[in-house]
Amino acid sequence: MPDDSLQEMPMVSVVTVTYNSAKYIRQAIESILNSSFTNFELIVGDDCSTDNTWDIIKEFKDSRIVAYRNENNLKEYPNRNKAIQRAKGKYLIFIDGDDMIYPHGLEFMVKMLVANSDCGMAVMYPFLNWVFLPIKLSPYEFYVSNFFAKGFNDVAFANTIFDTGKLKKSSVLPTNFKAGDAYIRLEMAAIYPTLLIADQLTWWRETPGQASQLISKRAEAIIENFCMHRDLILKTNNPLNERERLLAIENELFKIKQIVVSSFKRFQLSRAFVILRALYREQIFFKVVLSRYTRKNLFDQFSPINPRTIKNTL
Repeated sequence: MPDDSLQEMPMVSVVTVTYNSAKYIRQAIESILNSSFTNFELIVGDDCSTDNTWDIIKEFKDSRIVAYRNENNLKEYPNRNKAIQRAKGKYLIFIDGDDMIYPHGLEFMVKMLVANSDCGMAVMYPFLNWVFLPIKLSPYEFYVSNFFAKGFNDVAFANTIFDTGKLKKSSVLPTNFKAGDAYIRLEMAAIYPTLLIADQLTWWRETPGQASQLISKRAEAIIENFCMHRDLILKTNNPLNERERLLAIENELFKIKQIVVSSFKRFQLSRAFVILRALYREQIFFKVVLSRYTRKNLFDQFSPINPRTIKNTL
């Protein structure tokens, strides 16, 4: 690792967005400042908290901290986009006001991305018994895995570090979807290779009422998730061919059918009827009923005996 103290510009922009995070913000900031890799800026964007979050932020005097407080509450993704535009680092990671990062985290991430500079992002993923991480996924591999197999997009925002320049060229975080992190990863993965790296570099906190919890529980969010995936599947830069796009949309419809059937089996009738009403509203009810699932796994040839490694990247 080169002497990061010689760098004029920060190598990494760590972005910490906060809203009423007084209970956790001190731990979040301290974990970042304790990183073994020191060439970073910490952008702290407080979204007009009504508790004493901002007072705690101002207690820290480290010169690497760039803090701002919005005069009005912008909401999560507009605030994230504001922080992205301020970022000066070559790489960018979100460590929110209730998250933490391990001391070795940034150092390892930077080393991985410097060695794979064509990648748009690195995604931390738990143990897989058919792969020796890191590996590089092509746009096609990422998309086929996401829409025809288990996929690699079901991770927290804190488990993704972006190439800042590529992120700014790609898009801004969408404000019309609650799963903006899943959206931007798919947008980036459509254009650039994705580096899959080992997990346990960051720690994200699950708290009641946070966006990820609401997304998984709200029946309306199931339809929103479908609309988000449909928009991305139909984009012109999508690496899937025309037939694969149609099959990918049908797979997304089939997932909704499974949820509805499961809701009825569990006597979650109100949830099922909310989804059914939304299907009628979106004019996709009969498409869901008639949908079937198509599976396609690009990694069937790999196993615990013959794992995939960075050397046999396609």
